[in-house]
Amino acid sequence: ELVLLKEKTSLSSYYFNTIELPSDINTLKSRFVAELNIISEFDYWSNWLQDRYDGKKIDFELLEKSVFLPDEVKAQSPREINLYLKKLRDSFSQETELNEEKIKRVRTIFIGDGDAGKTSLIQALNGQAITEGSTDMTAGIEISEWPVEGSDLRALFWDFGGQVISHATHQFFLRSRCVYILVLNARSTGYNPDQQAEYWLEYIQAFGADAPVLIVGNKCDLTSISLNINHLQSQYTNVKGFFSMSAIQYRTEYAEEFVLFKKHLSKHLNSVGQNQAYFTQAESSLIDELREKSRENPFLDKSVFNQLSQEKGITEESRDSLLDLLDKLGEIIHFPELKWLDEFLLNPRWLTYGVYPLLYSEQLKKQHGCISNKDVADILTNHSVKDNEGNVLTYPENRQYLLLHAMQQFKLCYPDPNAPNEKWIVPDLLNSDQPKNLDFNDANALRFEFDFKSFLPRHVLSMFTVEHHSDIHQNLVWQHGVRLYNKNLNTHALILANYQERVLSLTVNGEQIANYFACLFFSVIKILGRMPKLEYDKLLYLSESARISEGRIFEDKKEAHGDYDDLLAMQQAGHRTFTCKFGTYDLVEVLKLMPSNKDEQEADEPVKKVPQEKTKLNITEEAALCNQLAKYFDNTVIKIFFHKLDINIGDLDGYERGRLSYELINHSLNQKKFRRLLELAAENCPDKNEKWDF
Repeated sequence: ELVLLKEKTSLSSYYFNTIELPSDINTLKSRFVAELNIISEFDYWSNWLQDRYDGKKIDFELLEKSVFLPDEVKAQSPREINLYLKKLRDSFSQETELNEEKIKRVRTIFIGDGDAGKTSLIQALNGQAITEGSTDMTAGIEISEWPVEGSDLRALFWDFGGQVISHATHQFFLRSRCVYILVLNARSTGYNPDQQAEYWLEYIQAFGADAPVLIVGNKCDLTSISLNINHLQSQYTNVKGFFSMSAIQYRTEYAEEFVLFKKHLSKHLNSVGQNQAYFTQAESSLIDELREKSRENPFLDKSVFNQLSQEKGITEESRDSLLDLLDKLGEIIHFPELKWLDEFLLNPRWLTYGVYPLLYSEQLKKQHGCISNKDVADILTNHSVKDNEGNVLTYPENRQYLLLHAMQQFKLCYPDPNAPNEKWIVPDLLNSDQPKNLDFNDANALRFEFDFKSFLPRHVLSMFTVEHHSDIHQNLVWQHGVRLYNKNLNTHALILANYQERVLSLTVNGEQIANYFACLFFSVIKILGRMPKLEYDKLLYLSESARISEGRIFEDKKEAHGDYDDLLAMQQAGHRTFTCKFGTYDLVEVLKLMPSNKDEQEADEPVKKVPQEKTKLNITEEAALCNQLAKYFDNTVIKIFFHKLDINIGDLDGYERGRLSYELINHSLNQKKFRRLLELAAENCPDKNEKWDF
């Protein structure tokens, strides 16, 4: 078919071409569809293909809904997306009504520096009277609702604080399916307005992809703001307009500009809100009941949720998929990592309004990022807040434990190693001064850098630190760096963040440099993976032992380095040396410690049964397998894998198991090699009757 298509000069000549089909075409079709049906949860596509074979007409309304999926659905697993598509198809074939009215909300993010006037702008949109200095700077986040003009949509206004600690937590709330309002302060000194705008636009692009942005130059009654909007729109095509105004004079001098801004805001909210997730009537009924229950209690027992689903005729399979979708929509939060928790959080604002008082507390500030259970109790026990729906949220002591563990799950804090059940560390609020003695030998170390084009997000290092907190060496951790030591690998690492130069550097030295570096490297890659629009280069410093030529070809102030992606490309092209401005180097020697320098010959070997003797597997592959199979096997089985490497990993909690495994999640292994690992796991599985259907 491809050859035939290539030979034709027009699509019509190809389309009307008579093709001689094989005599057994119907048998081949049936066999092919039967093979597709074997694939788990793939029956939607096999049925779609069968309809095409049978000559059934395409339902274009169904096709449109199936192609233009909401971002939250696209973020689900292939299995759950297929279930959603199947639900759409079944509703059309059975002529049952789908409901898209249940979540008619669009998130609106107000973002900018702390004194820009974001809160005043929201008050203006709500028609409230505003006076100069009448609003305090938002400490954390405020959420309110706003009816969108010309539709039945409701906008959820998220008003973020502009402090640095807020920047680190924005990652949990910024989304692509929303409208961003970037508020600039015309009175800001020390900031070029274009540079200020570019910082926040890069920030939005990193997290919110191509979501529309409206820029408001606020406080223009005091001084004018000059913004090169044409240049910004050429660089950031999602910038949809610039409005110069004063929020406190929205009814008088700046009324015309304010009305224009309000009109544009409603227009883009309606546009973003068009693509909503669809629910069956049973699912809609369940959502209604969950919302009613959330007004009584922000928590719901899992067994009650399961029972309600069953009563409404929602199958277990559909229930789990619905739960995942509601979690992504921000309607419910469930913590699958917290095995001890037998409840769902029906009101996610309980978490939001609980975390921020802790992050902004005087105790945390005075204690340089350290907070105790007693501090948490003092701050939250008598704390209550009314959310945007009028629900009063409280934080009794028996719930504070969950809040702290949720913060750890979101990589905001980690348990203090000196008092793991009593105190917690928030890396973003640690001392900013680097310790005098880091006790780190960088001679012959592997050195690597992530060089960011626009900005280095502050949460990257803090999340990395939480991820690897059990390896922190002698409490050597501060706002801009962390010193690690892995005793199992007898290998050291130093990670530094230079926010001015926009560089995150990794330096690794010890007995197993390659293994430990792979673990750390893929940990960073996983964090950066949440920001697909964030641009950065990966630089590998070149060891003098790999140099072939004498001296540099050209002078450069920076130490000899190479672009890591270029080096890998040259290796894949079969080069064994490479030449750059720093000289000529042995490429094999340069890349010998890097995680992608795999033994391709071993990976392509035929699948064989793994013998019982010690299996020669890379430690990062073993670690990755542990995480992938953690839900199937207990600690004893997991230890077997490491025992084969003569490594004693001791007792493991859920976090420790996850910490040891990144490569499989972030860097897919060859399928044959993975099957070898599965065979090894099956041999050591305590339950020999375990069904290995995956």
